[in-house]
Amino acid sequence: MAQNIVAKVKDSIEKMPPLSPVVHKIIIVANDVTSSAQHLTDVIQLDPVLTAKVIRMVNSAYFGLPQEIKSLKQAVVMLGINTIKNVALSSALMGKIALKKGILDPEEFWKHSIGVAVASKLIAQRLGVDKKLLEEFFIAGLIHDIGKVLMNNFFPDEMKQIIETSQSKGGLIIDIEKNVLGLTHEEIGIAIGKKWNFENNLLYAVGKHHIPVLKGDSAIYSMVVHIADTFAKVLKVGFSGNYVIDAIDEAIWQTLGLTEEMVLEALSPLSDEIQKAKLFLQ
Repeated sequence: MAQNIVAKVKDSIEKMPPLSPVVHKIIIVANDVTSSAQHLTDVIQLDPVLTAKVIRMVNSAYFGLPQEIKSLKQAVVMLGINTIKNVALSSALMGKIALKKGILDPEEFWKHSIGVAVASKLIAQRLGVDKKLLEEFFIAGLIHDIGKVLMNNFFPDEMKQIIETSQSKGGLIIDIEKNVLGLTHEEIGIAIGKKWNFENNLLYAVGKHHIPVLKGDSAIYSMVVHIADTFAKVLKVGFSGNYVIDAIDEAIWQTLGLTEEMVLEALSPLSDEIQKAKLFLQ
């Protein structure tokens, strides 16, 4: 039975529509150190709808810029290539992570996703991460549960069983998922991320946010999203189906040089920033 479901899950992933060719070009250009603002502008402008969305998003309260941005090139110059790449990626992903009504409430799930996105960025900021990379932490938090979207939309009966078991018996959600589906939402998320050519940083966030990796270039993404996800649950920011909250291992605190108090302080503007992020992602 489980093997049959695993095959169906993999088939569902294969049938998912890819990200647009323009988005792939944006990622490639933004990650090329020889690229200029004009290079990125030229690629984004291949998609007029995406161009309009990016300009609207950079003019939202989320960025709080002192003047209105009227052109795409101006946006790239003001905010930088990496930030605009992530704004474009956020825009492209919005339609891909829509949750159908089921055992999970779409509005509560969305609240949780935005909460983890904002919390991830705030924690990364507290760690002194380069400003150019902060929006990547935002995206990492936003899509961390993308595997649950596929589970909920394509396997509603199994998802219902998983959530109800979590509520009645407790236990880690990934363990229950493995028993019911033969796969976890992290494993499904990695498969989706690979299909969409996500960078390692995002793959680590999607695939290692329950039991984070402590070493390696992308480990910080899994640890930061893990902490952000945990605090979003503790603070009851939306709901993503987890009735049991993961404990944060002492090794994670030590590796990042953080404490619970430091994170709570970093998250003090969370509510206000979530409201700004909602406007940004509309």
